[in-house]
Amino acid sequence: MARAGYEVHLIATDKNPTKYTSEGVVIHPLPVPKSRFKRISRRWMIADIAASVSADLYHVHEPELLAPILNRVGNKPVIYDAHESYVDVLGQRRWIPRPFRPLVKAIWAKIEPGLVKRCKAIITVAEPMAERYGKLHERVEMIRNFPDLSYGEFSDFPLRDRQQACVFAGTLKRDRNMANMVRAVGLLRKKNITLQLWLAGKWESAEYEQSILRLATEEGVSNQVQYSGILSHKDAVALESRGSIGMVTLLPIPNTLKTLPIKLFECMALGLPVIYSDFPLLQRYVHEYGVGVAVDPEKPEEIADALEYLVKNPEIAQQMGRMGKRVVMEKYNWSCEGAKLVALYHEILSPRSLKA
Repeated sequence: MARAGYEVHLIATDKNPTKYTSEGVVIHPLPVPKSRFKRISRRWMIADIAASVSADLYHVHEPELLAPILNRVGNKPVIYDAHESYVDVLGQRRWIPRPFRPLVKAIWAKIEPGLVKRCKAIITVAEPMAERYGKLHERVEMIRNFPDLSYGEFSDFPLRDRQQACVFAGTLKRDRNMANMVRAVGLLRKKNITLQLWLAGKWESAEYEQSILRLATEEGVSNQVQYSGILSHKDAVALESRGSIGMVTLLPIPNTLKTLPIKLFECMALGLPVIYSDFPLLQRYVHEYGVGVAVDPEKPEEIADALEYLVKNPEIAQQMGRMGKRVVMEKYNWSCEGAKLVALYHEILSPRSLKA
């Protein structure tokens, strides 16, 4: 939006202590919350900061901020960006005690429709969510989170310089399925196939990190599992580009079944063949192009078989990678999606719309 000529303010968690401008965007930094309660309790304070900006339009990404923003900004138009199936996410949140998850989920399902109706438009990231919100609001725009190729991070990396490694860089959570990735590498080791598993990103918890490292030791592949820490997006993409296989084997929980992982399309943009979960939604987007191998993510033996196939057939793997890169360059990139976002802002901020 800044590149389109708008004055943009972003209120978000940031390590900087004071307001600053980056790439034409004014950043209002929030301290990292010390607990989940602190995050939830400060939502009205965030709404007050937003109202003080006196913007022409408000774009809300976090569900817990929707009610405070709507109540603080008066008659200013609000867009709700539903980038996850939040009603499903609440049923999976580990910080909510398991007995209370159905109740919390039911409460949000009851509250959300009323909040949504007060918004000017709803943005979703995939078809299942667009269908759901289409029943709640007349103006729903699907804007998919495809890679932004304009930053130059997805430039070609020589195939000869890539190492025999499968890679995942992102938030390291249970539903990202690191455990079965490790088990698959262990199964290959028993066949005398040595394959590195590169991981990078923030762990869900110290407990989960230790469980994965312990599993790697049990599988005899601790020296093959390499963790590179928390990386910037640029460095994470650079790490992925040096590997030979992209891993997007998400577990089948309600939210992952309804959304599109940008990681899949980032790996394709880098020319990596991908091993991805055989979800119907993902199959709808990439199966016909032959950009990788679809597997049952709950079966490490299938992941291992797919890895073995790509390792033993490098020419096919490279062909898959080239096709994936071509598809992203021609179709699945941010250029087209960003244009839809700019058009939505223009539509909402037109004099006719504001009078309505």
